[in-house]
Amino acid sequence: MYKPDPGTPRYPLALISPALSTMISSTFGQLRTKPGELGMNPDDAGARGITDGAAVRVWNELGEVHCVAAISRELRPGVVSLAKGLWRKHTRNRLTANALIPETLADLGGQACYNDARVEVALV
Repeated sequence: MYKPDPGTPRYPLALISPALSTMISSTFGQLRTKPGELGMNPDDAGARGITDGAAVRVWNELGEVHCVAAISRELRPGVVSLAKGLWRKHTRNRLTANALIPETLADLGGQACYNDARVEVALV
């Protein structure tokens, strides 16, 4: 069933949580020493005064995650990325993308609606 984009002016960015090639699940999180990074398109980052490596806050009405910005043209404008499988030790406030995902279920299969997470980002 078609549903309109859940983005709003308050939370205009779509959050995705892909697997990393080195960490396909949280099982491998223990091996990661690098902090969690929020991938952002340069246009979105520039509009918010965010530079590569800056401390950022990504949030919505459900929660917030403090991490490091990673600016990349690989992400299209309007989309930010925070890897799945991160552990609490990987973010500055010990929360991960799970804090930003709505509790609603998808109409097809009843799974979590990870791609319905809409957020905003700012410098910390």
